[in-house]
Amino acid sequence: MNVNYIELILGVIKDIRVILTIVAALFIIEFAGFVTSYKKKAPKPKKAKAAKAAPAPAPAPAPAEGGEGGGGADAAAAPDKG
Repeated sequence: MNVNYIELILGVIKDIRVILTIVAALFIIEFAGFVTSYKKKAPKPKKAKAAKAAPAPAPAPAPAEGGEGGGGADAAAAPDKG
């Protein structure tokens, strides 16, 4: 029996059928591990629909800063009567 075992082993390892079988087996093992360890995430609580609020009233115009008389831009444009 004059068999070169190294050539025989390399011939088996390089065979495409062996490679495909190893890849398929690893895929199945990894997928099985994922399935067994999978934990479903808890669903997020749904928010209750809030009643639509009435539109906010428009803000009142702020008084203009100025000198005496409390006049804003209108008072500055009008001539002084006095």
